[in-house]
Amino acid sequence: MTVKMVLLVAITAAALGAAATAKATPAAILYDNGPANGATDAWTINFGFAVADTFTLAGSSTLTGADFTVWNLPGDVTSQIDWAIFSNAVVAGNPTLGTMLTSGTASISQGYQSTNGYGFAINLDTIALPNVALRAGTYWFELQNAVVDPNDPAYWDINGGPSQIWENTIGYNPATETYAFGLNGSSDSFQILGTDPIPEPASIAWFGVGLGALSLARRRKTV
Repeated sequence: MTVKMVLLVAITAAALGAAATAKATPAAILYDNGPANGATDAWTINFGFAVADTFTLAGSSTLTGADFTVWNLPGDVTSQIDWAIFSNAVVAGNPTLGTMLTSGTASISQGYQSTNGYGFAINLDTIALPNVALRAGTYWFELQNAVVDPNDPAYWDINGGPSQIWENTIGYNPATETYAFGLNGSSDSFQILGTDPIPEPASIAWFGVGLGALSLARRRKTV
């Protein structure tokens, strides 16, 4: 193997490696349903209640986390919650939960924000999501089975954002009892966090350099 061939192989390996290991865009807010309210009302998200809000992605994305605002009794700690992401469906003209795409149980990082006029602590809760890849479109983000120490209710803050809202009843049958409240000011404060998986322009350029080097090496080998 000639010195030139060795250099071509090294350039190719470096270029393809750079493209393969290029970092995605740093974690960002993919969907924001507006700021917390903390003073008007909230939905129960434990003791059998489940609440879901729509969110829309402008492009293919990887979800890595979510922030949401919770009302707790003073001193309570919400440590864990079940989450799920559903496709969007339309039943009798109303948008509602479709097929469950993924779900899990997440530990919560809780940050105190304030105390409202009802005496509840308003907390910003953050969870990690396991790199959920979704295409552009509208989906549902559901929360339920919040674990609170001590065993008290947890309430998801209603902020009247643009999301549409779904809420169940205890012992509900998903086939017959779905509630789409629509754009009526009942949706919750939350953000969907993640990254855009599209390669950076520099990575694309490096990938092109790598392919070009491979092509040149093959041509010289066959001459």
